[in-house]
Amino acid sequence: MHNFERGATVKNLRKILTVVALCAFVVGISLFPIGKAEAFTFNYRIRRPSYTYNNNQPSNNNNQNNNQNNNQNSGSNNQNTPGTQQPKPEPTTPSQTPSTPIPSGLTADEAAMVKLVNQERTRAGLKPLEVDMRLVQTARAKSRDMIDKNYFSHTSPTYGNPYQQMKAAGITGYSVLGGENIAGNSSVQGAHTSLMNSAGHRANILDSRYTHIGIGIVDGGPYGKMITQHFAGNY
Repeated sequence: MHNFERGATVKNLRKILTVVALCAFVVGISLFPIGKAEAFTFNYRIRRPSYTYNNNQPSNNNNQNNNQNNNQNSGSNNQNTPGTQQPKPEPTTPSQTPSTPIPSGLTADEAAMVKLVNQERTRAGLKPLEVDMRLVQTARAKSRDMIDKNYFSHTSPTYGNPYQQMKAAGITGYSVLGGENIAGNSSVQGAHTSLMNSAGHRANILDSRYTHIGIGIVDGGPYGKMITQHFAGNY
């Protein structure tokens, strides 16, 4: 009888320890930060380029211009005779490394993310983005602000929305201003993968209207690194 009670006590103790271990595991998982990413896809359009066409020119002037162009180009056109093979253009390789120079003022993490972004754009047949150090400064300020004030949002209690922040920083000369991606992750590659796996973030990275980018990466916060991408463009 004594042995039976001892065995029951041991079993109950094991059950209690199992439940305690399971609870500790669940609490640990809930406290462990998971990488986050968010995209600000509402872009403020500053101005739209205007195009003026003059269709009031007399038709005889057009004919004269056409005749002059035909006379000037007759020699080169005669070179394309039937049976003559013209040299084929060299095929383009969209996966080649972008040639846009990266400023020396970027950190190693920021420079690495610029390369990742431009590789994606090159694969998609888009021009690589140029780095605007003014956008780098606003992006760094946003990343630092999210860490210092413990939030994760496109609306900053300090700067407002991305467009307001960029305008307050005196950034001008763009047709489109205010695009932003934010992410929290322990690595640059992990953050980039998360951004590209999200439709909203990928749309910002591959937006053909954008011509410039600024990336600000600050170590710290619940995810290890706080990452902000600021976009602007002329089209």
